[in-house]
Parts: sequence; C-alpha cells; structure tokens
Amino acid sequence: MTGPNSLLLWIVVGGFAAICLFIAGLLARVVFGRKAVVRPPAERVLPQTRRDLLWTVAPLLAFALVSVPLIRNLYWRDTAPAADVTITVTGRMWYWTYEYSNAGNFSFSAPMLSRTAGEELADSSSPPAYDHITIPVGKTVRIVAVGTNVIYSWAIPALGARIQAVPGWSNRSWFRATREGRYYGRCSELCGLPHSFKPVEVEVVSQPRFDSWAAGLRAKLAAATARQL
Repeated sequence: MTGPNSLLLWIVVGGFAAICLFIAGLLARVVFGRKAVVRPPAERVLPQTRRDLLWTVAPLLAFALVSVPLIRNLYWRDTAPAADVTITVTGRMWYWTYEYSNAGNFSFSAPMLSRTAGEELADSSSPPAYDHITIPVGKTVRIVAVGTNVIYSWAIPALGARIQAVPGWSNRSWFRATREGRYYGRCSELCGLPHSFKPVEVEVVSQPRFDSWAAGLRAKLAAATARQL
C-alpha cells in the first residue's frame, strides 16, 4: 500500500516543482530582460490582456490537474474496503484482548511479557511463547480498537498498521498483508511504565492454515470453558 501512494506523492510533488520552475524562469526572463517600463501601444493591449489571462488561468488548470489524483488517493485511503476478517483489539492494563467477530466469534488475551520474554523477542531466531493473532495472507483485515482506562496504540510498522485505542469510543482501521510470516509491533503510546513489554505479534498464513488455526483455537477455548464449568 505504501509503494503506490509514495509514487503518486512524488509525481505530484515533481509536477508542482516543474510548474514552479517554469514560472520562475518566465518571471526571471521578464524581470531581467526589460531595461525600462514601456507603455504598450494601443494595438498591443488586447494581446497583453490575453497573456495576463493565460498567466492567471494556467496555474489554476495545472493545480486542478495534479490535485485530482491526489484527492482520489486521499479518498480511497480513508475509505475502508469490505473486510474479510474483523478483529476487535481491546487495550487493557497490561495486555491485549483480541476478538474475532466474523471468524467463529471467539476471543482470547495476549498477556504482557516478562523481562526474560522481552529479551527473547529481540532475538528473531527464538519464537515468542505468548499468544498472538493470525490472519490470512492477501485478505483485508479490519481492526476495531477499544481502550479500557488509558490511551493505547496498537501498531505494527512493517504492515503499515497503527490505530489508537481511546476510552469512550472505538476507532477503525484496516490493513492487508501481502507476504506470509511473523510481524512484530508494540503499544506505541506511553500507556504506562512497562509498555514496551506489551507486544503485538501477527502471524500471516495461507487461508487453509488460517481456517485450521481458527477451528483449533475455538475447540481449545471451548474445552477450557467446559472445564471451568
């Protein structure tokens, strides 16, 4: 998502820069090319008026031309597509609660790391031993963030996903992972002293693996609930 947006932004910036340089060159030619201000003859008043009109209208047309793709890009950035998976992320002190509303309607919590686990997380060769969410590759994932007591920020920079969880209302965002693998983030808001040990982990898998994971986790949670009863 970030690649096409960045390319469009550079195209717009380059277009504005080219227009500004062109106008600056024409102004420099007019300023340094005239030795004195000469009143134009009557027969030249009409062509000069047309040139003045051209100087006024041309920048407006250029601005409209480059603003159309930019406005379109901003519109589609703020418009969320239809979601394949919806996950409600609840920020708590000091852990996350994840609820899959359209993939079996189950929820679980990802506890806060200990200092030892946090050190292990920095080593990519050792897999972390805490709960994480799993999503299918190439699918649109809608994130609904809710805060319970303070402001949290659920963020995964590698996926371009960041959303604030504010008490009192819910925020919505979405992302789409294009490659399988594990992606790591953390609470990027200073929600408390050990907030760096409140990590975020997303595992991106194929659709069959995601279906198998969801079915297995639902069965595991149902068995745990039955034992408590």
